[in-house]
Order: sequence, then structure tokens, then C-alpha cells
Amino acid sequence: MNFRAYFIFIYSLFLSAAEFYISNSSVGHKHYPHHVFLIIEMFPFPFLFFNLGKIISAISNGCLLFLTIFDSFISYKCKAVTDANIIAVLGTNKNELVSMLHTVNIIVLMISVLSFCCFIYLFYIFGRFNKKIMKISSIMLFPLFMNFCYVLTQTLTNKKITRTYDIASQLRFELPGVLGDMLFAILISSHSGDPLYVTPVVRHIVRDPSITRKNGEKIHNIVFVMGESSLATHYGIYGYKAANTTPVLDKYKEQGKICVIQNSHSAADMTRSSVPMTFSFFSPKQQDTLLSEKNIIELAQDQDYKTFWISSQDGTGPYARNYGYISEFSNYVTRGDLNNTENGIRSAQDDTLLPVIKQKFADTAPYKLYVIHIYGSHQNYDDKITLQDVKELPQAITYDQSIHHTDRLIGEIMDMAKQELGDYTLIYTSDHGEIVGVGHGIQYGGYDQYNVPFLMYDPSKKYCNIAEEFEEKRGYYSSLVNKYILLSMLGYPFSEPEIEKLIPDDIILHSDSKVYDYKSIPQ
Repeated sequence: MNFRAYFIFIYSLFLSAAEFYISNSSVGHKHYPHHVFLIIEMFPFPFLFFNLGKIISAISNGCLLFLTIFDSFISYKCKAVTDANIIAVLGTNKNELVSMLHTVNIIVLMISVLSFCCFIYLFYIFGRFNKKIMKISSIMLFPLFMNFCYVLTQTLTNKKITRTYDIASQLRFELPGVLGDMLFAILISSHSGDPLYVTPVVRHIVRDPSITRKNGEKIHNIVFVMGESSLATHYGIYGYKAANTTPVLDKYKEQGKICVIQNSHSAADMTRSSVPMTFSFFSPKQQDTLLSEKNIIELAQDQDYKTFWISSQDGTGPYARNYGYISEFSNYVTRGDLNNTENGIRSAQDDTLLPVIKQKFADTAPYKLYVIHIYGSHQNYDDKITLQDVKELPQAITYDQSIHHTDRLIGEIMDMAKQELGDYTLIYTSDHGEIVGVGHGIQYGGYDQYNVPFLMYDPSKKYCNIAEEFEEKRGYYSSLVNKYILLSMLGYPFSEPEIEKLIPDDIILHSDSKVYDYKSIPQ
């Protein structure tokens, strides 16, 4: 056996080992012995690719190696890969990609790129056009082809599986590993005809059954600031001592200007699920309401509110579309990827929102709802801070400096609201928490990715009391309550006992798309 044959054989063994690792990391999907047979069925792939000619060998083997290494990295980082993890990767935009690359050591990155190029060269050098081996390899791949046809037929003929997402998820379940993940990604990326992508968005007719009154007291100006990846235990207002992360909010708290809910958790550990839970009736057990019922923006407009959605986050793509869809019901919307050229908003740059916020605060409508969706402390943390944050917290970790930056941003928003709006109420919370230095949406990441800040500037104390009473009875405030407090401000009154009945269980939607009791999340 010559060196070429040894190389192909060892390379095939490496791919098989990686495939075994990836398929074992696929949460909720078929494992041993099913995935072992699938690995055996896929084993002839490299032998086929190496015998299709030099150029095809370099391209096909290069793509297979890249997909395998990338999938292995996701499996390693997330420990257990879910459908939502893959959707999150698909939703990564250019700015996020550049930001995340900054977390990788430049030497490691250069070595990785150089090594990959060397393999591409070897794939080219060892490529041949061998018709005999090509035929043998193709015959050996026939069981894989039959397996795929069987799985596809069973999936498409299952009357319970109708949505593209369900088809993609089922294929990934039956074909765990690189093949299933690739098919899932391709199907999810082809979203034509999905109601979420209808332009312009079509207003809903149906109101949620929980809304029975609309004649309550209305707040003239409501400001809701939705943070990103903020872990409450790193906030000074929650007793954090390692760094002075929240000097502005500390001052407001000492002066009694804000109420701070001490134990607050999000109802999801990923933005694509958590944000819709605040601004629509999307919930862990009722996810179809996003498309079937009026969302909070529409309900605000029904109460004669002018609505504004001002965001440094994008709203398109398979990951962000859930909340991007809601944003487009607003009278005015600007995001990192929409209506941002003339006003200078840049994706992931929260400070660029301030001039737009100031301008829109000056709007003369008598009733206004502002949703301000920021990038906060999303990885990479380094590009979420400024020199001022570094100067004021020189010894702090970068994550704490990003919290400090958010604290200053909230202070500036409140100063502008006082000047331009006068009479206003403000809520600040985060979509989810963060495992500092790791991220979120991790299957066994524990409670840090759910632990979020929740505070209110509420001169009336009425809405603070609702939140505090809910926390006192449950021991925790859930972000599922957010929508009902917002609705109460909009003139759809909900008392704490009514909210208690509407949210009987303290449940969350985890990154594996399963519903858990908050006290029983995977760890």
C-alpha cells in the first residue's frame, strides 16, 4: 500500500471519528447503534472524492473537511448541539462573525488556516481520476442513498410534519451528524413562503383570550430597553463587588428612583425565543401565537399609541426573524439591517442609537411606545465597550466593562427621556443571561444564562408593585410577566393575581426546544 492509500485511509478514519463525536453531541437525536451504521455507510465518501480528479478532489474533500471541523467545533463549544444552536450559527451576520473572530487567538487562527490550505493541497496532489474505484465507491455508498431515500419518504409522508422546520428537524433526527446538520441548515435557510418573511407584514385580527378589558389607565410614554446577554450577578445593583459596573443605576437605586427586582429570570436562553415572549404571546407552550395573534406592537396601536422600534440588532435571517418580524409592525422601525443608512445606525454599535432615540423622543404624539433593542454584552465583549469604560474600570474583565457601558447607555436614555418626554415609564431587562467567557444557548449551561436584571423607572410605583408581588409569591420574577406589565401600561389592565393565573407554572423554553420547569433545567 503506497503513501496515498495510507493517507486516504487515515483521513477516512479521522472523518469517521469526528462523525461519531458530532452525532453523539446531537441532543434528542438517534444515537447508538443507529449512528454507527450511518458512519459506516458514509465511510466510502473520501474514496469516491479522491478518485474524481484533482480539482474535484480538492473541492469536495475540502468542503467535507471544513463542515466536519466546523461541526466538531460547535459540538465542543455547545457540548450538546440542538436545532436552535444551528439556527443561531446560520443567523450570524457579517458583523457578528468579525466580532467572534476577535475572540480567537490570531496565531491559532493563522495556523488553522495554513493547515487547512495544506490539506487542500494534499487533496489536490492525491486526486486521481480512477473510474474503477469511483464505481466501487459509488456502489458502497448505495446503502446510504437508500437510507436517505427511506428517511426522506417517511418524513414527507408523515401528515403530522408540515412545516419546513419540522421536516429539517426530523431529517436531522434520523441522520445525526454532519449529513443531518447540513440538510437541516440547507432547509432552514430556504425560507421562501414562510409567513415570517411576508413583506409588508400582514396585521392580525385575533386578540389573545387573556385580553378582556381595554379601558385602563394609560401611560403617555413607555420606554422598554431590551438588553442582550446580561448576567444580573455582574451588576452593582445586585451586589456585585468585583468592579463598579453600574454607577448610574446604583445612584438611581439609592435615590429610590428605580425599583429593582432581585430574583429575575428569562423564559429562554436564546434571543430568538426570549424577545418574542415579551413583545407577543409567543410562549414556551404556545409558539404558534407569534403568527396567529396580535402582538404587543399591534395592541399598542389599537390603543392609539405611536410605536417605535429602535435596534442595533438585525431582524432578518433564520435566527433573528422571530423578533425582526414583530419589529416591522411598528410605525417607525430602524435596525442594524433596516432603514439605517440615513440615520447612521450600525449593527452591534449601541451608541449609534442615541441620536435616533433623541430625535424620536421629540415626536409630538400624545401616546408613544418605544422599544430599544441593544447589543449589550453579546460576545465578543471587546467591541461592546469604549475607552471610557476601560478608563473607569481599568482592572475589570471585559465583560464587566460591557455592563458598565450598558449602564451609561441607560443613564443617557433616561436623561433624554426626562428632557424630551417628561412623563414616562421605563423598563430595562435582558433577553437572557450569559455564561461569562462561554456564551449562552448551552444545553448544560445552568442558571447563569437565565439570570437577568429587571428594573423599572415607575413614578407611580403601580407597575413596580405588580412585579414585586409576583416575585414575592413565586420566589422569582419570570420574563413571561413582561408582556402583561406592558399591556397594563397600555391600558389593558392586569392585576398580579390575574397574571398569576395566566402563568400557572414557572416554565422556560430551553435551547433544545423543550419546555422545562425553571427549577429543573438541564445542568
